[in-house]
Amino acid sequence: MALGAFARVAAALGHYETTLECGVSDKTAGVEISPQRGVTVLLERLFNRKVGGLSGVIGRAAATTHSFLIFLLTLTLAYVVFHTTYDAQGLSWLITINLGAAVGYAAGIVVVRLGHQSAASVIALGVALVHVMLSTPVLGWQSGLHLYLVAGGQLVLMLFTERQRLLRWTFVILAAVAFVYCQTMLPSSTAQYDMNSDVLAMLFSVNAVMTAGLMYVLAALAHMRAASAGRVAAASAERAEYLANTDPLTGLSNRRPIMERLERLSASAASVYCVALADLDSFKALNDEFGHICGDRVLATLGERLRGHVRPTDSLGRWGGEEFVFVLPGARLVDALAMMERMRSIVGEHVVPCSGHSHHVTVSIGVAERRPGAMSHRVIKHADDALYEAKLSGRNRVRAFEPSSEASESGTLAEVAINPDGGEGHRTHRRQR
Repeated sequence: MALGAFARVAAALGHYETTLECGVSDKTAGVEISPQRGVTVLLERLFNRKVGGLSGVIGRAAATTHSFLIFLLTLTLAYVVFHTTYDAQGLSWLITINLGAAVGYAAGIVVVRLGHQSAASVIALGVALVHVMLSTPVLGWQSGLHLYLVAGGQLVLMLFTERQRLLRWTFVILAAVAFVYCQTMLPSSTAQYDMNSDVLAMLFSVNAVMTAGLMYVLAALAHMRAASAGRVAAASAERAEYLANTDPLTGLSNRRPIMERLERLSASAASVYCVALADLDSFKALNDEFGHICGDRVLATLGERLRGHVRPTDSLGRWGGEEFVFVLPGARLVDALAMMERMRSIVGEHVVPCSGHSHHVTVSIGVAERRPGAMSHRVIKHADDALYEAKLSGRNRVRAFEPSSEASESGTLAEVAINPDGGEGHRTHRRQR
């Protein structure tokens, strides 16, 4: 009984590690649990329970304080039973000290359950400090009661938050001073009670093991919380990266990852790819007549439809406003034109439902193929020029930028048109850039 709550914790930890290392499966869950996960689950149950309605950093400190107070209360009551059984009359003063400490620990449990984390932590450490300082002179430092002060330096990091660092350092200094005082000034030769040396040695061993076990649990808890904080930080970084690269309305990539992809593709002079820019026709009129809520619904719906029809190697993003961009690695112009004609049909042949009515929208698309050695911004410019020509030609069509050998020098634009009816015609349109 003297081992109290902590002995059960240590035994449970040992059981988890032994069984899980042997590959024992969790019968209730039906899955095999790793040793690290088993210990983590146990520590979470003991030290991450919600106490006093508190959460976050304060909630974790409150949960640890609560568990520590239960451990102290159980251990103290066990010592009351032992001292009463051993020599109730001779150890009456020590029994009184233990009973007073037990009342203090019980009060701390009530306080933390009421949601007062800092007050409960002060009670836990303050009562424990006074408890050790009053108990050690009765039996001397050979009883090992003062060894619990060694764990104080690590314990304060768990019981107080970073904002309570003044309390942390206060109790670290007090615990260090108290330990040195007990170790140097309170030998058994000056003890108030002359206990049998064998019993005294047994008490020292028990307290030494308990202190070592407490340090082990605190180290495991610190590791678990550090790993948990690392996972939270990684998830936050991943979320921030996602938000930085994603258009919130359509869920498609925004300009940043699209440009990064183009820069990587353009790094090789021999790399072949096509870029297509798609712009919804008469979208401003739709917004003016039906409002931006309908406009947003149209953009989100079309983004979802287009995403389901691109190749796994392609990139699709929202270029801005009502414009979408396609990056088609390895595609030649003729293939890109066929793909974009399919996209144009997907947009034009399906209405977009919106709050009791529907919208029929069309799209104009400009396509450009990367010429050997051309930079990404030049390919985008060519696709934009082709899109401009698609708009001038009557909208709802695909146009391709295809410069002739003479055009590369003189700055003219040759284009291939794919008509909405599926027929293909060629025409050359010359304009100054």
